[in-house]
Amino acid sequence: MLHLSKGLWRSGRHARRRQNAFTAAASSGSTKPKMAWLDLSGSGVSAMERLVIEEALLRHDPMQRSWGIVGNHDPTHHMRLSLHGATQGDQYTTPDVIHNSNCVIIMGIGGKTEKLLDMDLIKEDAVQIIRRFSGGGTVVMDHSSLWTTFIGRDKDTPDVTPYPREIMKWTADEIFSPTFQQMKESMLTQGYKKKTLVMEQKSCGFASEQGGSMMQRSMDAKTIGDIPDFALVETDYVLGDKKIGGNAQAITKDGWLHHTSFLWDYIDEHMRYLTLPEKRPDYRGDRSHDDFLVKLCDYFGRIEGGKRTFFKEVRNATAEKFELEEYSLKDALGLIDSELGGIQEFYDGKCRSKVVEL
Repeated sequence: MLHLSKGLWRSGRHARRRQNAFTAAASSGSTKPKMAWLDLSGSGVSAMERLVIEEALLRHDPMQRSWGIVGNHDPTHHMRLSLHGATQGDQYTTPDVIHNSNCVIIMGIGGKTEKLLDMDLIKEDAVQIIRRFSGGGTVVMDHSSLWTTFIGRDKDTPDVTPYPREIMKWTADEIFSPTFQQMKESMLTQGYKKKTLVMEQKSCGFASEQGGSMMQRSMDAKTIGDIPDFALVETDYVLGDKKIGGNAQAITKDGWLHHTSFLWDYIDEHMRYLTLPEKRPDYRGDRSHDDFLVKLCDYFGRIEGGKRTFFKEVRNATAEKFELEEYSLKDALGLIDSELGGIQEFYDGKCRSKVVEL
């Protein structure tokens, strides 16, 4: 009997699915596969609630839809879940403990707290830790983190081999490279105009009673040209040689999930909770988080629309590849109600994302 290696078998299975997808598209006359689009910006959904919704849509959508999900989320204020664990908000009873509710630490499903985190500092500040359902590394999330998630089904994404690096390359090439390129072009088109006090050839950025003149200053092509290009380096999304977010994947029988947290802004002190990981990409070397990370607002903070423009351009890039169908939070929660008995019941039972006990 002929035996195939696991890798060859999966490659053959993917090739068959690709052919089936092409055949289905040809027979239907469709030029683009469909994707459900869910914008959770301003929804009040917390970081944990977002993870619970993502996992439910990945594993329990009866229609096996592909999904695109964007939004930014409160780190610790949960409107729809009651979390059980010693690290949850009002359950802190020691009066002298400071509860840092301005961020949350999210680890991959196999992450080890003692190897990745400064646990003494975390316990001192009483920071919430979540172990999510996907793989990947550890990130610190706050109100400014920009979440993007893509759930791809093999039938809709036949060109994407369901392995982490291949998934990252697809999202980099097809979604995020066009997103960042368009943001640079938008900045060049709009310029950046604000009233600036000019005194002795120095810009002070505010008016003064001591003299000086108010004038319009614009970002020129050279300034915008200094913004590094977006790239995928090893397993990181970067601008230049600095990382702009964390990403992780979960792969199922008939599809995959890829989610990214882009660092629009963050409080520098929060990065102290992360230690230098033993396993890290070659391009990072021994650089600290301060030297290794960059905030998107440092380059794009002046763009008209701010963070919303980022999500808009992600949607535009996605719409080039998929026929988008708009869904609401109510739609997603209705699915979870009908398939899983509600978001709380799913969290208490089958959900893999959990609070880590300190």
